[in-house]
Amino acid sequence: MFESEVIDSNVCRKYETDFLKGAPPQWLNFYTSSNSPLVERDHFKDLKQLVEEKRGKRRLITEVSLQYQPGSGGSTLAMQVLWHFRKDLRCARVIDSSLDAKELSKQVVDLFLLSNKERDQKTVLLLLDIQGNTNDDLLIKSILRQNLNKDIHERNITTNTPVVIIFNCSPADLLTIGHSTDDVKLTMKLLTDEKLRFAQKKKQLTTKYKKMSQKFHAFNIMQGGFQKKDAEDLITKEIKEYVINHKEFSSTRLLIFLALKNSYVPGSHLSKLFCEEFMDRTEQLTGEEKPTLETIMKPFMDLIVIFSEDEQKGQCIRLAHPLIADACLKMFTEHNVARSDIALDFLNSLVKGNERNYGQICERMLITRLATGKNKQRFSRLILDIIEDNKTNDCIRLLEWASDLFSTDPYYPQTLARLYYIAVKENNKYEEARKWAEEAINRDPNKSDIKDTLGQVYKKHLQTFSDIKACWDIAKCAIQAFKDEAKAAEEQAKENTKFNYRGYYGFLQVCSVIHEISTKNPSEHTELEHSEFISGLKSDVEMKYDFFEWYLTFSRPNISKENPEYIREHVDKCYIHYFKVGTQTDEATLNEKKMKSFGGLLNILKLDIDVLKENWSAIENPQPDNESQTVLYILANVILSQSGKPCANAENLQARLQKLWESNEQDRSPEFYLLILLLFWPYDAQPAIVNHPNLENCVEYLSQSYERNYQKYLCGRYLMPLFFFGKGEGLQRLIHTSELHQIDRECLTEGHEKAEVECLQRINGRVENNKVLVVRDGQEIQVTAHNWVSMYKPGQVSFYLGFNIRGPVAYNIRYEENGK
Repeated sequence: MFESEVIDSNVCRKYETDFLKGAPPQWLNFYTSSNSPLVERDHFKDLKQLVEEKRGKRRLITEVSLQYQPGSGGSTLAMQVLWHFRKDLRCARVIDSSLDAKELSKQVVDLFLLSNKERDQKTVLLLLDIQGNTNDDLLIKSILRQNLNKDIHERNITTNTPVVIIFNCSPADLLTIGHSTDDVKLTMKLLTDEKLRFAQKKKQLTTKYKKMSQKFHAFNIMQGGFQKKDAEDLITKEIKEYVINHKEFSSTRLLIFLALKNSYVPGSHLSKLFCEEFMDRTEQLTGEEKPTLETIMKPFMDLIVIFSEDEQKGQCIRLAHPLIADACLKMFTEHNVARSDIALDFLNSLVKGNERNYGQICERMLITRLATGKNKQRFSRLILDIIEDNKTNDCIRLLEWASDLFSTDPYYPQTLARLYYIAVKENNKYEEARKWAEEAINRDPNKSDIKDTLGQVYKKHLQTFSDIKACWDIAKCAIQAFKDEAKAAEEQAKENTKFNYRGYYGFLQVCSVIHEISTKNPSEHTELEHSEFISGLKSDVEMKYDFFEWYLTFSRPNISKENPEYIREHVDKCYIHYFKVGTQTDEATLNEKKMKSFGGLLNILKLDIDVLKENWSAIENPQPDNESQTVLYILANVILSQSGKPCANAENLQARLQKLWESNEQDRSPEFYLLILLLFWPYDAQPAIVNHPNLENCVEYLSQSYERNYQKYLCGRYLMPLFFFGKGEGLQRLIHTSELHQIDRECLTEGHEKAEVECLQRINGRVENNKVLVVRDGQEIQVTAHNWVSMYKPGQVSFYLGFNIRGPVAYNIRYEENGK
């Protein structure tokens, strides 16, 4: 890039000065850096090392991630990495989240296959430099991986190096601390070595540009260690006086808009064309007397950068650094210009009539809630700041205006509803919240997460009641709202989207509140009048408890995120309310229930094995032709074997399963087929079994049963391994996941190819047609790859064998050196 071009030195100088002042980096900045090196951050070495490591992985797709605080130089650092590898890898950068993921996948694979000669194939380093970091962007990344997987396999690509290294680069106001070694975090702090390199660079710039270097605000703020005072010192006395004396001028108003936007959506910009149209309307000047934007904004031009995002788009305008935006916003608020008034003026003056262009920006300012560790903040940063200024009514006014502008968007009335029931103190808050929640539903009646807000409104209202009679009306509305949400979630799940369990969870929370109120205010009249209503709730409580028992046991949100502890706590609490009998303890109530389900028994293994012995009478005599009883009895014995307790032998349990299998192979529960696989999976010392179940068919039946029973609920969630195949005999060869050391579990789930887990047995198989197959007794048993990108070519492999509720899974796939 640029090597064959003759580039005007003045053009190079312009690009460099724009960048140093605060414009986004352009590729020409990196080409010219050979003479005037960009400052190398310490994390540059970390990212280079990570990319080198990923190049050596025998995986089809690998990933590296950079999270950065806006204004810390994240995009520049990511582009530096691409520039460094431009001759060794095929590098590409994606900056537009609206790009079709399917088309992007095709382009990536085409880039890898640029030459038909295998020796000329090169890994693609794909930088996803998507500024928004919204849920939509995360979805795009997930879809991209799926499409890449499909394209790679459809083209029968065989390679010993990755097809693509996905380089995720995303801003984060609050950086999460994760355990992954594939993540790099860039903050607004300089290490000692970095300070020295920046100081040296500053000397070079001062020598080269003299006084002009004082205008390199982005560089100078970074070189100074990202100090707020450095940014505030740029707001000169002249600027302050101009602002005070000319608050209504279009120049001041545009500066206010930029300050608001760049403070709450760092890295964003305004279209210069829209700004000019705003100036034209405000100044009402035409013809020869019409000044340029630069002329009108002259008092503030030191703080502003104007740049072209790319060749196809028009020019953009923003403040030179997020800290400058913060400093400007601070100046305005100190002079009694409220944030809410700025935002309202922004909506009315720039957004109105251009809603399509500003929709995402307004959503990020007014709707998007920051993640804070395990939870999210209650509202967007802007709304929270306005609330903190004791101006909740201004929030209402602002969101109402936005709701009118974006008249089909359900999330503005939803946010208003949440604002009323969370932050407003007036007596009519719940009535107003209900009104806005219903408006949100009217705008999108099919979205379950929109329906959830109405249930939350009723639930919060219910918790304030002391009058038992009035309480029931609200309770019934809350129950119905969460039932409606659950029904909508069921419909959405048919489209292979992640199931929204909040309707079930909210229902149980409301049932708990109803129980607590009725217990605190008992009366003969109340019990007679509402006993039928409460009795009707009991069966629904049990059904939803059963749902969460297997939902939380079989799956979690993703491979690195555990289920929130509060869900099980609230679910257990509600069940105890409705099913505790007499003097029975809470623990005994739950244990009795856990003995009645597959998920419940698995949880007993995590808690206290003595519970199983104490409640053994509930399952010790299963009817031979009763599948549910037999499944629980066999699992209970497997669990006892994990703790070295006396239990039935494997042959006895196999005989029970085999009898059921012979009576009817198909249309049974996933749990039944899982036990068939666990007990009949072949091993070297296994006694001969006459007419044992066909495991090839069993895997297929299990897949079909999973589709019928669990697919729509667990779609998009990580299926947790329940057991692994060990080195023992009989039941001792089965090892429950909880029995493994933490480090072993991490090695298995993170896919360390060379990792050894002492207590597990490696299984031999082969990869063929992008499937893992194990051949036993003439049967080809299909095993799901835990990480599909580890199947990079056909050949003989070995792996650790695990089992989840969908079937057998191959962990840590390793190609055999003598395999073909």
